[in-house]
Amino acid sequence: MPDTSTFMDTQVAFLYASQTGNAESISYNIYEDAVKRGFSASWHVLDDYEKFKFNELRTVVFVVSTTGDGDPPDNSARFWRVLRKATRSNPTAYSHLRFTILGLGDTNYSNFCNTAQRLDKQLLAAGATAFYPKGLADDATGLEETVEPWIDGLWPALAQVARCSSQDADQATEQLSKLDMNAASQEPESNVQVSQPLLLDFQHMAQLASITGVPRASAPVCAAVYVDEQDVDKSPESDMVSCPPWYKDLLDTKCDDPSLAPFVSTVGSTKQITAPEALKRTLVMDLELSETDAQHVKGRWRAGDAFNIYAPNDTALVAAIIAKLGVKPHDAKRPLRLEQKDAKIELPAHLRRFTTAAASFQDILLWSVDLSSLPRKPLLRALAEYCSETSDRQRLLYLCSKQGLKTFEALRSHMPTILDLLHAFPSCTPPPERLIELLPPLAPRSYSICNAPQVDATKWRIAFNVVEYELEIEDPFSKSEDASSASPALHRVSRRGVCTPWLELLAKSGSKSRILVAKRPNLNAFHLPALADIPERPVIMVGPGTGVAPFIGFLEQRSQELQQANAPFTWLFFGCRKSAHDYLFKPEIQQFVENRALSRLSVCFSRDPDARAQLAAEKYVQDAMLKHADEIADYMLNQNALLFVCGDAKGMGKDVNDALAAIVCLYAAKHPHIIRPLLESLPKSSLPVDDASQLSKAQALQVLMQWSAQKRYVRDLWA
Repeated sequence: MPDTSTFMDTQVAFLYASQTGNAESISYNIYEDAVKRGFSASWHVLDDYEKFKFNELRTVVFVVSTTGDGDPPDNSARFWRVLRKATRSNPTAYSHLRFTILGLGDTNYSNFCNTAQRLDKQLLAAGATAFYPKGLADDATGLEETVEPWIDGLWPALAQVARCSSQDADQATEQLSKLDMNAASQEPESNVQVSQPLLLDFQHMAQLASITGVPRASAPVCAAVYVDEQDVDKSPESDMVSCPPWYKDLLDTKCDDPSLAPFVSTVGSTKQITAPEALKRTLVMDLELSETDAQHVKGRWRAGDAFNIYAPNDTALVAAIIAKLGVKPHDAKRPLRLEQKDAKIELPAHLRRFTTAAASFQDILLWSVDLSSLPRKPLLRALAEYCSETSDRQRLLYLCSKQGLKTFEALRSHMPTILDLLHAFPSCTPPPERLIELLPPLAPRSYSICNAPQVDATKWRIAFNVVEYELEIEDPFSKSEDASSASPALHRVSRRGVCTPWLELLAKSGSKSRILVAKRPNLNAFHLPALADIPERPVIMVGPGTGVAPFIGFLEQRSQELQQANAPFTWLFFGCRKSAHDYLFKPEIQQFVENRALSRLSVCFSRDPDARAQLAAEKYVQDAMLKHADEIADYMLNQNALLFVCGDAKGMGKDVNDALAAIVCLYAAKHPHIIRPLLESLPKSSLPVDDASQLSKAQALQVLMQWSAQKRYVRDLWA
């Protein structure tokens, strides 16, 4: 085996794990750039580890995101099992591997960049060598702040461990990194008024002689070829099938766990469970599981599981993009196939199916690419190449530059769709096949099951808020010269989600629409153990808003189990805005109290002071937990209780975690005799046991981590 410190590899593997498509898109852009720079490279999702023979790789660049409660993305679950097995059986399993990692995360959530941190730790422990320091990008402050300089530093480091055939790559990059902003002055000015539906202030740009830090423009990687319609298989379908035209191919997806394979379910009964006056509309929908289509999940799902729904983009948005690009409606519906422009560069993973199976441009826009994801600089840089007006091109380049960072952040605050961008820079008309290769994949949306198979195994029930909201954007052109005289005006922008408005539309149609779904792996074991397995253990559940959904399934399960056993203690912390408007599942929860499935209930009202006063309730669930700190601590520390949390990770999940740490500290202060044994039980402690007279927050958080590892503190959190 060659010495890894001096060995020059001839091949570099770019591997990714992505939940929403961000890590996939960034990884692909790096891979594409590497090929253009002269590196021999391959690009794969981590779960394809057998295909690319991971154990034989010597030089790897990972780009990985973190989802939920510090969990790895779904498309890396199998890889992690294999990695853990390999490193346990052989502590030097990867001594031949040189690697680097770019992690994507958000410091608003717990376990920042946990996937990248775990991967780094596990590979180093197994003898691997990091040839370039890992980068941890924070979406809370902007991924580009870390991603761009990390990529810039990657190339010289990669050149030290892998052969590069191109000698002029660095020179080309240097030529692109500084662009003359006065070059356009020699061209005749256009009389066309540029339409700017996005409120972006480019006044600073006029004061610049040049801009720096503009990324290299990626080269087109795919071509589109129309095929004869008679060569395309057309099976008669019902109008009630609301699935991708190629959904039958997805039904044949091979999974290690057969219950995770996609299948078609039928939209059943749907009802709104919030009052008309509520700020959000919350719907409960039943998805029927047929004996034929859902046979592989029969007996293989439990309350607490979640599943993906494959939803399309908005049809009106797709139609408007087609029109903006100048594609005729007839041509947009013609079947086409995609081909590689460069044999060295593979197509993005979500587009590869169209190299062998034809689909229309319209269907690809509908089902395969994300039209609403936050724009990244490589997209804007590529769009700049397709502007017929110099002003549009210069503005897009400015948004990609270091000098344009503030305006770029203002652009992202609008959360623009790709249509908004095309309208903001009206002369930008990329070829249709170029646009779809630039956009990230459209990820399925995940929902918790809120019923138990013990009650009805023929359906999955979900509760969801219809995502429609307004953004308030500061109007940069309304500011007074005297900044202290008045606040800037606010510009309101309406936005909608992808999946929930579509589900509501299907429900309103009244037809039995059939949609594509797939059960997700329950990596955190977010399940209520059978009563026979935990006959005496208390169970505490925290779920405000639609976070209560899986606990309805838990309590359905417990209701059935109580027919054969006595009831152990259960406690639900639920929160809503107003008692009369959005107290979700109120009749069901009251029934659980009456039948003893639920021993205790603490309800909080964030915007209903009258209800708080009348019921002596708290404002938020974390407030209620702190109010009952001694009892919660006693259950967790002395009675081996289980604690489940479900809901928003950014706000509630973090606040509940902090409250629980505070509860442990408060209890330890009142009962100092528990501190020493508690610290001694931890794998690591930042405070010597000899000084164990108090418990710090850091140590309390270690206690929570230990509970999490023991599956006593289990969280199902989402963005």
